[in-house]
Amino acid sequence: TDVGGIIIDKAAHIVKIDGQEIDLSFKEFELLTYFVDNKGLALSREKILNNVWNYDYFGDARTIDTHVKKLRKKLGDKGDYIKTIWGMGYKFEI
Repeated sequence: TDVGGIIIDKAAHIVKIDGQEIDLSFKEFELLTYFVDNKGLALSREKILNNVWNYDYFGDARTIDTHVKKLRKKLGDKGDYIKTIWGMGYKFEI
């Protein structure tokens, strides 16, 4: 999958930006692929939590914010693709 210069190889669990491989944690990878698969859609924190963390996570939904922050940082300029929707969640948009 190539979205706006982000190349995701799900089978190999690899993400490259402009040809450079970046090191993502398992959850960061899952989060990124979920965003890309739902490109252009407004995603609530609850929906992200249910789909990326499943129901086995009983912590605070704010863990998403922490992961998004780290993910944006690792994506560099491309981190801007992850838009915050205040009071709701996030949207991946190019």
